[in-house]
Amino acid sequence: MAEQVTLAVIISIISVAFSVYFGLKNSRRTDSKDFEENVKNNTRINMKLDEISRNVTDMRVEITSMREDMKSHNDRIIKVEESCKQAHHRIDGIEDRLNLVKDE
Repeated sequence: MAEQVTLAVIISIISVAFSVYFGLKNSRRTDSKDFEENVKNNTRINMKLDEISRNVTDMRVEITSMREDMKSHNDRIIKVEESCKQAHHRIDGIEDRLNLVKDE
């Protein structure tokens, strides 16, 4: 009977040892999978942030280009207004001469 108790205790100890071993092994595997998943998520986040950064840089370049275009248009509008003003003065002069000729 003592042999049966000793055998039962030995089997129990071996069972507990295997349970602890496999539990730790699964824990490490889970930790490894969690680490891999975190790396994947961080990589995705970094890629998205890089894309956002590129888009912001592109927008800055476009805004700078638009500012230059607006300045160019502004300069051209000023020239057109000056030309229009000179044309009005010439038209007024022609109108005055025609009115003088008409009155005579």
